[in-house]
Amino acid sequence: MLLGSTCIVYILLTGIHCTSGFVHTWGYHHGVMPKRWGVLYSTCEGKHQSPIDIRKRDVVYDQNLQLFNLNDLDRIDDVMAKLENNGHSVVVHLSDKRLRVTGGSLPGAYNVSQFHFHWGSVNSQGSEHKINGRHSSMEMHLVMHSDKFKSVKEAMNTTNGLAVLGFFIDVGDYNDEFESIIRNLRNIQHKNDSVIIKALSLTDLFPQTTYYYRYSGSLTTPPCYESVIWTVFVNHIYISQYQLDQFHSLGKNHFKGSEDLINNYRNPQPLNGRRVTTNVRLLYGES
Repeated sequence: MLLGSTCIVYILLTGIHCTSGFVHTWGYHHGVMPKRWGVLYSTCEGKHQSPIDIRKRDVVYDQNLQLFNLNDLDRIDDVMAKLENNGHSVVVHLSDKRLRVTGGSLPGAYNVSQFHFHWGSVNSQGSEHKINGRHSSMEMHLVMHSDKFKSVKEAMNTTNGLAVLGFFIDVGDYNDEFESIIRNLRNIQHKNDSVIIKALSLTDLFPQTTYYYRYSGSLTTPPCYESVIWTVFVNHIYISQYQLDQFHSLGKNHFKGSEDLINNYRNPQPLNGRRVTTNVRLLYGES
């Protein structure tokens, strides 16, 4: 049958699952749900998947973990930033190859590609990683690729090809540094909407970055390649309730393609023998 033949060809070309002429893509609340991502991508059933629940009592102190050098991320004058609704998250794309991260015991320099957010429908959930079984309200991921590669796409299927800096976000005081992002959310209500936003210093968005957890894992969205050096920082970012609610509202506007813009996080995956380390001595053995 023609539809069946088309379907088979489509699978071979894209890896996206297709049945009886209908193409199925991954999602959080439509299409193929997180628990069945392995149907589309076998790599999502790997043994070193992310995110994880970081249990402090099991974290190992590593005195050799170095501090990060984030000096290059202070650039703001001529860095182009594009805010996009990709249907699954809010993404800020950064195309300046001078945005590099070194140190942090990474195996070389990593170029920043983008950062994006995961959030819930209520304050008690939203982050992908957990600490001692508890979510934060949001999580921000700064996605980088090794400078041995030209792009994330080129690096994503190579061991240590990617590094991600993860930051927990919770409710606190109003955060001026996030205003250029949050006030433009109204301009990206629909999937594939994008807008150029005012250049910003990435380090101004970050909390104190001295202390962190480290483990080897994967992309938290398909194709879930296990090529990521994960750094999850101990200190949290804080934004106001009003600012958090602007993210919540994206998934409540009932526009076509907005279904995934709430509770857009993957649940923690089994550690399967992996070791989580930290450069915080006081966390060693803490429950």
